[in-house]
Amino acid sequence: MPIEFRDTLATLSGVVTVDEVDQFAGWLRTTPKARVSLRRCRHLHTGVFQAMLRYRPKVTAAPTDPFLAVRVLPLLNGGISGPPPARHRNATS
Repeated sequence: MPIEFRDTLATLSGVVTVDEVDQFAGWLRTTPKARVSLRRCRHLHTGVFQAMLRYRPKVTAAPTDPFLAVRVLPLLNGGISGPPPARHRNATS
């Protein structure tokens, strides 16, 4: 099972697909002070990601998957991921 629920902690494991979106979003909606562990997660469906952006649970364990750790986790923590935007030179300079 890709998501294991315990009181206020959800542990996401392996590949979390569209099939888990409704249950996960419902759990987030009804769980005050929800926490989520992403340590064992390798793939996160965008619907699950959107639910996390909407309800902002505390992430208790960072994913070990490089893409999720570098590109997704900073967005869940309110940061901006990736290199800074390139500066464009003025055509007259």
